[in-house]
Amino acid sequence: MNNHSTTAKSLQQHINRWMLMTGMLAMTAFGVTANQARADEVSQAPDQLVMTATDQMLDALRSERELIRDNPKHVYALANAIVLPHFDFQRMSAWVLGKHWRRASTEEKIRFPEQFRNLIMRTYATALAEYTDETVSYLPLRADDDADEVIVKTLIERNSGPSIPVAYRMHQTDAGWKIYDITIDGISLVNNYRRTFSSEIRRGGLTALINKLAARNNRLASNTTQQ
Repeated sequence: MNNHSTTAKSLQQHINRWMLMTGMLAMTAFGVTANQARADEVSQAPDQLVMTATDQMLDALRSERELIRDNPKHVYALANAIVLPHFDFQRMSAWVLGKHWRRASTEEKIRFPEQFRNLIMRTYATALAEYTDETVSYLPLRADDDADEVIVKTLIERNSGPSIPVAYRMHQTDAGWKIYDITIDGISLVNNYRRTFSSEIRRGGLTALINKLAARNNRLASNTTQQ
């Protein structure tokens, strides 16, 4: 196996760990209305958002473990309604596709973020099955008070083996702080997908890549429904 394949496999393993530990910065709705949650998100500092959301999601994973195991579709509902709004998929899509985003048609710029979002959601749901009660440590935020881009650093404390460093690249938007990249054990999620997608686009074009992602997402959704 070459170094790139080894790195990609290692990253995917860390992605699974990261997703189930952080809940991808999910904000759970225990006793909080949707409007209150959105207002809190806009005003929260990025490191506090990470800390609060992660701790709440860990509680949700523990309390709803049996429900998720019995009904996998419950995870998709949680991810789609609670988790994924914390990511700026438009910006992530532009970064992941690079020059191909600039050349993309209007239809492709609509379809790709949708399928990329679904890909992340499916991966997140699969990762939940591996949750084993690890904990997360939060490192001090080093950023100016008026910064509009920050890196929030955490450590996944594993039950066995070394801790895994996870860094969230976030930027300030009108809707609060949003994530546009994650670095897991020194490897960027966006850069990893960028290499993979670039190879696919060179072989068949952007529309072919989108169709492939859509087919994969539909297949996974069908398999989950049949469970």
